Amino acid sequence: MTITEKFGEEKIARVIEAYLVEGLSHRQIQRNILNLPAPARGGGFVAMEILHHFDIREDKKGIIKERKIREKTEFENKRYQEAIDILTELVTAKEEAERYFTNPKTTNKKNNITESKSEIKIRVYQAKLREIVLANYKKTCAVCDINKTDLLVCSHIIPWSVKENERLNPENAICFCALHDKLFDKGYFSLDSEYRIIFGSKADNQIKQLLKDLKFKTPVNNKPNTNFLIYHYNEICTK
Repeated sequence: MTITEKFGEEKIARVIEAYLVEGLSHRQIQRNILNLPAPARGGGFVAMEILHHFDIREDKKGIIKERKIREKTEFENKRYQEAIDILTELVTAKEEAERYFTNPKTTNKKNNITESKSEIKIRVYQAKLREIVLANYKKTCAVCDINKTDLLVCSHIIPWSVKENERLNPENAICFCALHDKLFDKGYFSLDSEYRIIFGSKADNQIKQLLKDLKFKTPVNNKPNTNFLIYHYNEICTK
């Protein structure tokens, strides 16, 4: 199994960025990027495995600043050069995603980013959408008070697999906690045109009791598109 098959392109890119640019320790990377336990002793060996694959050692910690990433530098060490190329792709994707979401009128959206051959680009755009959606709901579930970001989900109204050109539309996403995301995704409830909770055909008394006193919190921007909600109710809640 290759290092890419084991960890994935985007996660490797983030590990490289965290070490070379941000100067994080192996333990911090293992805990914050790889979401793995990082005890005081021996807590950074997985992060180290990735970095050492690209011959990134202690002397390179925090060595690169973003403004220097694109400098035309050729390294004799091919593995380290590969790491720099991966890092450049990540930074470029972040800049493109920022433009995509902040300047919709000037951004060419004909090319579907979510069908890109680059896993890094796809993941970066997904992460930016999540960031926007969570901010719109003030980092709190849209129907309850859970505000722990690791329990919040950028939940699609029209599923990812159904309508490609709406995958990155903030009006097609709601911030739910993990429980309410799953209930919404499985069609136990939806929202009507006034954003009131309505129950799907699968919702029994237990589900109705669970949701009966909850109210939808209006987001700062990008209210859910009511046409998308109609689709969700008709195609997911009544099937």
